Amino acid sequence: MGAAMSDERPTPDAHKRPARERRGNGVSAGLGMGPAYVVDRREVNVPHTTIAREGIDDELKRFRAALRGTQEQLETIKSRLTHGEHRQILKAQQMMLRDPDLIQHVEQLIRERLIGAEWAVSEAVDEVRATLAKVGDDYFRARQSDVAFMGERLITTLGGDEKDALTPPPGSVIVAHELSPADAANLANHDVAGIVTEEGGATSHTAIIARALQIPAVVGVHDLIPEVYTNDPVIVDGVHGLIQVRPTQARVEELRDEVQRYEAFEQRVLRERALPAQTEDGENVYLRANLALDEEIELAKRSGAEGVGLYRTEFMYMNRQEPPSEEEHYRMGKALLQRWAPYPVRVRTFDLGSDKQCEALGLNEAEANPAMGVRSMRLALLHREVLLDQLRGLLRAALHGPLQIMLPLISGLEELSAVRGAFNEARAQLAETGLPHASEVHVGVMIEVPAAAIAADLIAERVDFMSIGTNDLIQYALAIDRDNDDVNYLYEPLHPAILRLIKTVCDAGRAHDIPVSLCGEMASDPRYTWVLVGLGLRELSMQAAAIPVIKNIIRSSSIDEMEALAAQVLECRTATEARRLVVRKMNERFPEHLEHGAGIQILDDDSPERASAE
Repeated sequence: MGAAMSDERPTPDAHKRPARERRGNGVSAGLGMGPAYVVDRREVNVPHTTIAREGIDDELKRFRAALRGTQEQLETIKSRLTHGEHRQILKAQQMMLRDPDLIQHVEQLIRERLIGAEWAVSEAVDEVRATLAKVGDDYFRARQSDVAFMGERLITTLGGDEKDALTPPPGSVIVAHELSPADAANLANHDVAGIVTEEGGATSHTAIIARALQIPAVVGVHDLIPEVYTNDPVIVDGVHGLIQVRPTQARVEELRDEVQRYEAFEQRVLRERALPAQTEDGENVYLRANLALDEEIELAKRSGAEGVGLYRTEFMYMNRQEPPSEEEHYRMGKALLQRWAPYPVRVRTFDLGSDKQCEALGLNEAEANPAMGVRSMRLALLHREVLLDQLRGLLRAALHGPLQIMLPLISGLEELSAVRGAFNEARAQLAETGLPHASEVHVGVMIEVPAAAIAADLIAERVDFMSIGTNDLIQYALAIDRDNDDVNYLYEPLHPAILRLIKTVCDAGRAHDIPVSLCGEMASDPRYTWVLVGLGLRELSMQAAAIPVIKNIIRSSSIDEMEALAAQVLECRTATEARRLVVRKMNERFPEHLEHGAGIQILDDDSPERASAE
């Protein structure tokens, strides 16, 4: 934590600057234009003061008072909000402020190092951020910012101040280095045309709030603030991840035409969101949501998701000294099932290790080759008691609805048998304690290791379903790290080897009469819909905002034409040949879907815009 905080930055009186176009990551679809409202809330200035030993008690009292004051600030903001998902984000901040491990660590630093509370908070927060920085998963990287913002708010309170809420003028575009959860949640009370941040990703709270509020948003536009001043005209293209600063009049006219085309496409697609994803010749394809945050549930339901195809539980283990208890898993599973009834919820057991370090399981140092090391199910079997806690909680929760348990990174029957043994042990423990639990739960595996895909016919005999995790499958099959800029150009979903592996798994599922789904990023991309369904998939799980677009493609297509394209693609000898074929064919049939990408704005059922669209 470092430089002093600054806020809104006005336009110089006389400073003519050229138009600029910048690219980032579109995280909330839509097109918006308005005057910039520039906010640069950098990290607060931390006084590095020391205290006398006799002053320890007074410093601890000051720290505890600041905790209470910060809680009250967040409660005040929360009380002004009506949207449930926004309140949940602030509740998460409040939970951090009550974290006994964090509080104990700060107080220990004050006692042992005789440093002021601000310095102690900064040190403790930086340690948590360093742990999360090692994690490759976008969700956990995004939590780094949450912890930082919590620390900044607490340090500001210790200094006797309170962070002012953002007050953007109606119709403005917020341009910020990054928005805190409180700032993001507060946007529910303001009519803004768009959001642009230099930091953040698809799972950041800014992205989640933007999607929930239907505000076009682009994040990850590095070093943008020096180029933009308050009141500069800004265009936000959340579909393509583009930012136009001080656009020309010709570009503004083009935008108006684009908005009209976009809105017409949006209304047409959204009319079908509540309908099943059924092909023109009557074949059903089930579209489910990938989730990691409770805040995403409402958007997924409004998008037309038929349940949850992947619920990530890793966040339950992060930033804590002890792993979650059986009771915590039970409450989580029960709440999910109640919110999604009558649809199924597929919960993945914890997928930790590799780049997802977890202090609760003693994971603090990276392995020499972590992707090939102790991770996912291998780690779970080493920490059997932790796995048993999760299994017992989920088996109890399964009494409340169609809960399915999915096992990550299974490479063969030996691992599967070992996990089956853990299930038997968990059931026996529940029976011994007399706790009610489901006697039968659907158990399946993620196919994300080439060995598992090749041996899918053997695995299919022992499971209730299989789900293809293409993110890892592509990396392992092609021996590339998609987060490595030097080799990620080789990350190719239409590589002949990948297509053959997917077909092998689909064929094995069909032969053994068990469902096969795909829950990797491929499912969210409209370019691949025909190929995936044509290869035999009848369940796709994806980011919630992609569902209406994918559903419209399926409802406008026949199984015959999708299978014909898949057969042609399987004959291609290179990924380049396959990609050209697929893009050409999909552009012929669905040019708007590919132009606007996966993910459009979802309006509430009772909104005026929805009524007019219907």
